[in-house]
Amino acid sequence: MTHIIYSHQQLQLKSIARLKQIYSEIGCTVEVSDKRCKDSWISAIANYQASKIQKIAPDEQAAAQAELNNYIAAQAQAIAPEPLTTVEINFYHHEVYCGKELIAYIAYDHDEFVTQPWLVMVNGKEEFRATTPNRCQRFIEWHYKDGTLRETFPAPLEVAEAPTILEISFYDQEAFVGDYLVASISYDHGNYQNLYWRVLVNNVEIFRDLSAARCHSYIKQQYQQGTLPVQEQLPEEVCTISNEVVAQIFAECEKYGFEILDDGIYQNDIKLGEVGHTDTGWWFIRATDETQQPIPCDSAMEAVQSLSIVDVSTNGKSIFDEYFLEQPLEQLTGDKLQRLLERAELVTA
Repeated sequence: MTHIIYSHQQLQLKSIARLKQIYSEIGCTVEVSDKRCKDSWISAIANYQASKIQKIAPDEQAAAQAELNNYIAAQAQAIAPEPLTTVEINFYHHEVYCGKELIAYIAYDHDEFVTQPWLVMVNGKEEFRATTPNRCQRFIEWHYKDGTLRETFPAPLEVAEAPTILEISFYDQEAFVGDYLVASISYDHGNYQNLYWRVLVNNVEIFRDLSAARCHSYIKQQYQQGTLPVQEQLPEEVCTISNEVVAQIFAECEKYGFEILDDGIYQNDIKLGEVGHTDTGWWFIRATDETQQPIPCDSAMEAVQSLSIVDVSTNGKSIFDEYFLEQPLEQLTGDKLQRLLERAELVTA
């Protein structure tokens, strides 16, 4: 309980009766030397007040200082939040982070006749357009500080690490958190309003956009906010074998400049066939084979090499047919001659 602190001048104006009343109100314990003397009552009250002020003041001052420090810290955080960091994925794509949380990304619109090609994207949606990426950066900073950028996406209770993108091939990527697959990104050759790149979870398409980088940023934001569908994990052994198979096929196709698409292996936009691996071993299917029966072989190298024997420039004829029926040996190009030698090695083997 607190009481009024009376100054010496205020006490001088009080009567003895009022001084006795004040003495009782404040709970004064100082002995009055002469109860008939007004100055004795004033002296007792003043000394008691002085002792209480000396005891309480340091505690009150410390509490007030702590409260002031907390207020200053809160105001500083409100005025100057955690600084933003911009990561350049490529010239046309940048990701903006607050700490480890991806809050927005800047992308480029490649459509013709666009006067403001730079975009601010949040969760796959366009929030702002400008003529330069710097203006997009300022837009993100302003709206992040005033809290309006956060309105477009939920605030996670705990910010998770952004997924890492693993490139299987140019047309296929996978997003991992540690050893766990969270989503896949693939290229769709069908024209879907020019949105060729798609995000798949459990082989179900959940998002499309103009570039793989936009899909990557979309996955990162959705995952950190906890809104990305849960990817079912395959058994560890199956995943390992699958990745090894894809890696081996991709490595062999690179030697011949072949392109791996969803439905098979291509060269110059012409399908050569398919290569795969099952419990029974490696196999391949030539696109020209009407039966489409898998032909067993011993390795990815042999499977891809077998597809390379069919020369797409001769409408499916083998390079032997092309040589013996149409061209003399000295007229063969270096590429065709190399294939002829590879074919000879397979036959003799």
